[in-house]
Amino acid sequence: MKVLQGLLSTLVLGVASALPAAAETLISDSGLTRIYDYQFSHTPGDVLPYTTEVGGRVYEGTITVTAIGNGFLRGFFSDRDRGGNFGCSGEVTIQWVRTDRYISVWRIGGTYAPYLRCPQAGTTARLNMRRYP
Repeated sequence: MKVLQGLLSTLVLGVASALPAAAETLISDSGLTRIYDYQFSHTPGDVLPYTTEVGGRVYEGTITVTAIGNGFLRGFFSDRDRGGNFGCSGEVTIQWVRTDRYISVWRIGGTYAPYLRCPQAGTTARLNMRRYP
């Protein structure tokens, strides 16, 4: 039993040491999406800023954390382009894959205001991301 407990403790500590403790930035492999202030110790209600570029437009937005688990974070996002005419909202899941590597899945539901347009409404985007200090 003690051997099993020791093995389990080693495994948990190994996984925890690979996950970020301090706030860091996740950057997509394309370099077009950046999630700022990411850390392993988020709680529901935390807000993470992000930027992304889609179709030549730069969007700035926030992710509001709704759930956390073993190596993943889920939340709702909303953004708006710098021109103010486009904006999208939806759900995002960020999953830890291995040291410094993450996958984010963005389910784009539509726009959150009647005067904004969201050309990506109804689509899903999967981004491979890397952690940077």
